[in-house]
Amino acid sequence: MITTRPLKILIVYDCVYPESLGGVEHRNYHLARELAQRGHSVTLAGWSKEAQQPFPGVQVLPMPFQQSLYNSAGKRSALVSLRFAVAVMSLKLKQFDVVETANIPYIHLFPLAIACAIARKPLVVTWHEYWGRYWREYSGRFASQIFRGIEYLCAQLGNEVNAVSQLTAERLQAHRLKSGKVTVISNGVSLKQIQEASNGVEHDGPPLVYAGRLMREKRIDLLLEALARIRLPQEEVLLAIVGDGPDRQRLEILAEQLGISSRVNFMGRLPTNDDVWRQLASAQIAVQPSSREGFGMFPLEAMAVGIPVIYCESPESAISGLVRDGIEGICAKPDPASLAVAIETLLDDPERWTQLSENAKKRAQSYDWNGVAQQMELLFSQAMQKEALKK
Repeated sequence: MITTRPLKILIVYDCVYPESLGGVEHRNYHLARELAQRGHSVTLAGWSKEAQQPFPGVQVLPMPFQQSLYNSAGKRSALVSLRFAVAVMSLKLKQFDVVETANIPYIHLFPLAIACAIARKPLVVTWHEYWGRYWREYSGRFASQIFRGIEYLCAQLGNEVNAVSQLTAERLQAHRLKSGKVTVISNGVSLKQIQEASNGVEHDGPPLVYAGRLMREKRIDLLLEALARIRLPQEEVLLAIVGDGPDRQRLEILAEQLGISSRVNFMGRLPTNDDVWRQLASAQIAVQPSSREGFGMFPLEAMAVGIPVIYCESPESAISGLVRDGIEGICAKPDPASLAVAIETLLDDPERWTQLSENAKKRAQSYDWNGVAQQMELLFSQAMQKEALKK
């Protein structure tokens, strides 16, 4: 039987939105708000500066041993992950009905699974990516073997597991020893809030926009190199880059070297979600050249404000499952020439742009957070049933 009573839900992750702006913490924040609006009590536990209540029914619980997540290269270190794993042991789980956590940063899953078993509380693990062989590119030949082994062991944990994309679900399924299909529950979008924020905004900003962390795997350098090939009035600012990260300085230097610094606006981190959504709405095309995406929050939010998405093909990216080539956007080869052609083609074809824009808005409608919250409620209930059968 599926429970309909209000639940006490604990969501565990090493960082908390809006102190940190990554995709996972963004997802946790909006999911918590939607679950609270549906009558549940939600606690977000992570490395936050202070306890707070961002919404009625949602509490932020600061965890101990806080430390900067990323090194100078923008990567999580094993020591930071171990530190968070130790912090997980401080959680008092008896007061909650169900615990949910992301697969990242992996090592914390082991003490959390043990703590849940001792407290007899169900654990739901949400997988945002399954890297497998990609670990070698990320960490080198020797270290990748260790990390792949840890990831494989983590894949076996949890009363219930789900993935935010079909790509991740298939990879996870192939490495799980347990029977049963991996559930796919995508991330969502705040349609009402986005529509209210972007209402009346004209497409009078830079025609191209990127939003997200500035890291090497996002391949913003590829976008800058494509921009240098585009033949439009030199005085125009063509690209707004929203966000910050360890790759920003290198990208600013590259823009100077390419002679396009006057055509690129590095906006940094904007104060609020509304500011980001208005910036998206003022553009004509969202460009996501990333080599690795577990889902694609930025493309989804761009679709919600009605702008098509141009993205680059990659076996490590789930964006093609979200933005369909030729329907809501365009998939380009990951080279500057192909990306430049895709951008110019769409900018020069208003009729095609209008069709892709309409399709993008329709597609985004099916990703509203309310529907995502309902699916998570069902998954929580299933996890609670499995745990109850053990008693």
